[in-house]
Amino acid sequence: MSKNTKVTNEEWDFSVLDKAPRSLIHRALLWELDREIGSGKEPFLKTAECRKALADPNSFRGTATGVTELGRGNAKTRPFEEAINFGIDWSQPRDELVRQFGLWLDTQESTGRLQVKPALGKPRDALTMLRKISIVRLKNGGLSQRVAADTYPDKKTYLKSLNKINWTTASREVDKACKKRQNKLKTIERTMGSKDWKKDVYGG
Repeated sequence: MSKNTKVTNEEWDFSVLDKAPRSLIHRALLWELDREIGSGKEPFLKTAECRKALADPNSFRGTATGVTELGRGNAKTRPFEEAINFGIDWSQPRDELVRQFGLWLDTQESTGRLQVKPALGKPRDALTMLRKISIVRLKNGGLSQRVAADTYPDKKTYLKSLNKINWTTASREVDKACKKRQNKLKTIERTMGSKDWKKDVYGG
């Protein structure tokens, strides 16, 4: 690209997510991968959901998203069983859903039916992929590492974190992630009997 383009902060600076709830990070990653594929959505950082979550981290703690209890079910159960309805946020990866269900189980300890707590981890892989998307978008704007540093002098800390990633291979890795996501979206279309994953995933 012969001419450099000013890339808006919401397109590439995901530093505000570094200490965000892991459920929000996973939602941001899928949202941005889908934008790379062609969802046509605005940057995740500009959404009302993201702004609310960043302003009030408590709104995303525990089972706020991912696995949410919706109340008792009506199905008949056997002794020692209980019917409970759950809302499942399919934007979350399996380990996050397992983690959140584990957190819900933890809240049941007071009933005397549960004793073991799950181990928790950090979503470093998702943050790293978001950083690779940052690199791709900066490169698409004609910005190299050096030019990006000159263009965004107030983003030195985040740009420094990007310099730990290989800028040459970032595009290839994001492309690989997008293809993997596209396969998932095709599966969703088949499952829903649809031909428009945008409606299946985002509604409307």
